[in-house]
Amino acid sequence: MNSYFQRLAILVSIACGVTALLAVPAPGQFPPAPGTGPGLPETVEAIEKARVTTRILYVTAHPDDESGAVLTYLARGLHADVALLSLTRGEGGQNDLGPEQAPQLGLIRTQELLAATRGYGGRLYFTRAKDFGFSKTPEETERVWGDQVVEDMVRVIRSFRPTVVINGWGGVHGGHGHHQAAGLLTPKAVQLAADASFKLHGSPQEDPDSAPWGDRKPVVVLDLDRSESPKGYMLPLDEISSLYGKSWREIGLDAFANHRTQGITGFLGSPFLRRAVALQREDGGQLDPALLAQPLGPLDEDYEIGNMGVDPLMRTVDAALVAARDAALRLDWKAAADSLVAAGRKINEVPVPSNSNRVPAPVASLARSLKRKREKIDAALAFATGLRLDALADRSELVSGETFTVRVDTHRRGEITGDFKKPALILPSDWSVTNEEPQTGGAIRFTVSAGPNPLRTPPPAAALLAEPPPLVIASQEAVIDGYTFAVTVPAVQLRATSTRADRVPLRIVPAYTLAVEPKQAIEIAAKRSKPFDVLLRMHSYATQPTEVRAGLTAPRGWKAGAAVALKFDGAGDHYARLTVTPPQRLAKGNFKIAAYVERPANRARGEKAEKFTTSLEPLPTLPTQLWSEPALCAVHVFDVIVPENLRVAYVTAESEPVPEALQRLGIHVELLDAVAMAFRDLSPFNAIVIGVRAYELRPELAGANQRLLDYVSRGGTLVVQYQREFAWDKLQYAPYPALISPPLPPAKEGTPPVVRPLPRITDENSPVKFLKPNDPLLSQPNKITQDDFKGWMQERGLYFWTEFDPKYTPLLGMHDPGEPELNGGLVYTHIGKGTYIYTGLAFFRQLPEGVPGAYRLFVNLLSASRSH
Repeated sequence: MNSYFQRLAILVSIACGVTALLAVPAPGQFPPAPGTGPGLPETVEAIEKARVTTRILYVTAHPDDESGAVLTYLARGLHADVALLSLTRGEGGQNDLGPEQAPQLGLIRTQELLAATRGYGGRLYFTRAKDFGFSKTPEETERVWGDQVVEDMVRVIRSFRPTVVINGWGGVHGGHGHHQAAGLLTPKAVQLAADASFKLHGSPQEDPDSAPWGDRKPVVVLDLDRSESPKGYMLPLDEISSLYGKSWREIGLDAFANHRTQGITGFLGSPFLRRAVALQREDGGQLDPALLAQPLGPLDEDYEIGNMGVDPLMRTVDAALVAARDAALRLDWKAAADSLVAAGRKINEVPVPSNSNRVPAPVASLARSLKRKREKIDAALAFATGLRLDALADRSELVSGETFTVRVDTHRRGEITGDFKKPALILPSDWSVTNEEPQTGGAIRFTVSAGPNPLRTPPPAAALLAEPPPLVIASQEAVIDGYTFAVTVPAVQLRATSTRADRVPLRIVPAYTLAVEPKQAIEIAAKRSKPFDVLLRMHSYATQPTEVRAGLTAPRGWKAGAAVALKFDGAGDHYARLTVTPPQRLAKGNFKIAAYVERPANRARGEKAEKFTTSLEPLPTLPTQLWSEPALCAVHVFDVIVPENLRVAYVTAESEPVPEALQRLGIHVELLDAVAMAFRDLSPFNAIVIGVRAYELRPELAGANQRLLDYVSRGGTLVVQYQREFAWDKLQYAPYPALISPPLPPAKEGTPPVVRPLPRITDENSPVKFLKPNDPLLSQPNKITQDDFKGWMQERGLYFWTEFDPKYTPLLGMHDPGEPELNGGLVYTHIGKGTYIYTGLAFFRQLPEGVPGAYRLFVNLLSASRSH
């Protein structure tokens, strides 16, 4: 049985990448994309891919930066091996669907891009670069990313070994610093990948798949031109696929729509996505389009420079593949399989040594090349024979030391004859099959003993994958006319409800996990502290009956209730309420109350005493993904004055966590739906808050806008958080004129149009100038000082007003290094008896993180009408 790390190396390598793409249906959490099933189009596509040797790596910065149309044309139209390398996982953006931010959002966007990439027909890699939000310069981006990102890029390039690299942001010298940095680092990484002196940290010295290629044929780097008047080789993206009946652009946009957290579906009609796209060589040479789809030629297309004629053996292989394609189109599956077997046997005639650095580089390259070709043929053969496995586990969350079962069903076309071996399982080291039971229909049910978690110390290569390699893989070997090949599939659990069914990957989890409520609490330093309750939900993934103790670990000077004894009869939940008593005099700061489940030693079962302190909960937006973090309640202690009986209504659009944050202060918060905005009496509320992007994402808000302005006139406070310029500027929602991005003057003839960056402050530590220090919004009920702008997260704010009527009063000035001051981040005016406020300050990031100054300032905004 293969070890986990052997299987990981295979998955990262090019050879198994082909198998994973074509022969293994991935258990995605999204509807299957066109071209990912086992039908006739997929079979013909797999055969055609075996006839093409070009490998293309497309490099970009974030999920949704990619051109789905280009990737689809290259992978499904030209049948090249295509991989997408996204340097980040997009965790620094916003979430259109739910409350997840930062790493949680990155996990969801990874799954979205994985689903999109399956639709494009390629595979997906990442680096460990952090998406830290909008960056204005490539210098800042490279400083934050460090050298690690280049090393990861080199690792991907050496593993995938592309013949062509598309620099998605090549030649871009403005806009997002991440984009500019990606464009600058891509050619650098290509150069370093070929440099034998550039060593990868954490790679075995004898790992042939991370070795530089030295004298092999150089990689061609292409820039992607998506401008209004692109230059270079124009890609025929609007050609109709003869297999799928849609254009490459349409297929690509269908897959691109998976970027749901970014609201992409609202932009699918954008003219930008319908533009012509061109490729041009970075070295200024003429691009030969044939480079994008090189046919079978020499035995090793990577090393045989100057000898690109067709080798007689490859000519025979290609003829067999053409015969297989024609037979498949006739639905003559036996003839198609026979021709593919003939192609595979011909490849096997070439004797090659094992792939290691003990053999000369050209010989090792030949071994890789032939292995890639054989993998493609095997993938096509699996489609033609209809050989397919279903591997369903009885559960997806596995506990080390326990057993679980996997049922493996095998399917194939009846007219295909051969020696089809018994299915087997590929397991991590120290895992074992303890029993095999035949089932009806030829299936086998395996009982597996789960050993240690192989992901406890993952190697650097694991970070490059979209998701961890499968823990358990079902495999079946087949021999047809003397040719041996195998099909594999990850074992998953089929989890079904009355409304949906998901194939959930297997994962190792702690025997016991905890959910803590509240996850955060706020204590006001000036008030006398009171005891408060912490609620615990303990979940047992362990199936064996066990007695445990659940409790809390409190900071020094704090007291927690005594731990409680619990008895689990197996998997399930228990609940406990524990009281925490803070000290009478609370020091300002952040404190952690950690929850735990303690299991005593059990010699009979070979269990050591162990304390479990992990929370493992499904993400609200994507419940099939579990989020792991320490089980604790974070208590933030700071000074803040909150007016008594403050009532706030909130119009949320992104399920942002701000309302919950306000409730921690004891503020009464109600969410307004469409009916409430249209008909409810709003006068009982001291303030109404419009959530970020609400005018864009809540269509009923525009119709209720006049009611909101009337509410202000009668004495209320309306706080409008940041809105995006295309939704705000085209309509007049504010009482007086105000624009985020005013129209630019027409460009002079012969000069390129000016691009104005959107008004935002990306440096979370940028200095803040108080334009009116004694204004009530900055002084009542909390006196705002420079200290209140310390400890902010990711950014100061975004989508500030840049042009507004003199009737508005700006309160703060701030700027990023080397840029002019912006004063539209916090602006207000009085209407009648009330106050209208617009703020681009990133409260949606600061309040969930417990930033004291953000709380103090936001309370002032909510109290504006009382102060006025």
